Amino acid sequence: MLQPFELFNERYLERLITLKKFYLVSQSYKRGFNHFADAHKIDILVTDYESAGEAQMHLNAVKNDKYGALIDLQKPEHKKKVLDMLLGEKYQLYWSIVKSADDLQKRLQASYKDKMRRYIESNTDWRIGGDETITPSIETTYGELFINLKWRTKRLRIKFEDIERY
Repeated sequence: MLQPFELFNERYLERLITLKKFYLVSQSYKRGFNHFADAHKIDILVTDYESAGEAQMHLNAVKNDKYGALIDLQKPEHKKKVLDMLLGEKYQLYWSIVKSADDLQKRLQASYKDKMRRYIESNTDWRIGGDETITPSIETTYGELFINLKWRTKRLRIKFEDIERY
């Protein structure tokens, strides 16, 4: 399972405050699960926002998530809770940013090319020749990975987990 996001740490917290991105939305993150670890932490994904309204929309999208919360870094108790989570042994926090978009693009092309082709053959009317290429890009919406596929003038946006199943 692809895990493209950066581990969240204390210095990122300070950077977000400097950039006036005070709002974080937290949610469960199953892609962070390390199958080889001796002890398992609770994996949490955080997404930053400048606007409380945008953060609230994200929170509404994950309202049934046990770990869904709106964190306001301007509130000392919220900032302390995030720091406690970062420094403690119970949680592993991920930040919904990709360290290298180029690296991720290469990984998509190398590891998921055949799965994308099988998905397209099974779920679309696209008839792609062997010499033609599909152009994938990845995006995150409310903590969910989506892949955008382009071929000629056609475009398709699907959940990345649907591609992984193929």
